[in-house]
Amino acid sequence: MSLRHALLATLDAGAMTGYELAKTFDQSANRVWHATHPQIYTELRKLERENLVVAQEEPRGTQGKATKRAYTVTEAGREELCRWVATVEEPTLPRDVAHLKATYFEYAPPDAAREQFAAHRAYHAEQLRRWEWHVEQLRARGTDLMQRRLAKAPKERHAAIVAYKVHVYEGMAERARAEVAWAERGLALVDELERDGFM
Repeated sequence: MSLRHALLATLDAGAMTGYELAKTFDQSANRVWHATHPQIYTELRKLERENLVVAQEEPRGTQGKATKRAYTVTEAGREELCRWVATVEEPTLPRDVAHLKATYFEYAPPDAAREQFAAHRAYHAEQLRRWEWHVEQLRARGTDLMQRRLAKAPKERHAAIVAYKVHVYEGMAERARAEVAWAERGLALVDELERDGFM
């Protein structure tokens, strides 16, 4: 259910076509809740059927012959978004293939374990770089979505809008940093076990 609420929150920044919504989602909420474009379009149609968003036809291009549909959140959609945000949910149980597989690395040759730890470290190092860059952009109020959201919101809410988003992505950076450190300890562990003749 979280995808629909992320879409409602994104559209609350202003009217967007399905294409604009998908591209904006890719640069914002998709960083913490992955969804493909087909999933986004499917959910958008459901939101429209449930009257949580409404579409308005707009001219496409300079000729004005073709049209596009721009979606906005309805009052019912905004109420649903507020209800969801205010509801306390139990944290979900983890499903982590990298950690699960590492539990059984005694079945793999040392080089295979090394390769997987190294790939894990590289992936999360890149994620860390992305999260830190995104935090800087949010602090500077430099993303398009942030600018749209702030333009629509009362000035007294601006600090909270920025602070909550920075807090989320700082948390994502901390997770990535911890995963890099875990992978580095894993690489050292493989070396130690191999050196001591346990592998």
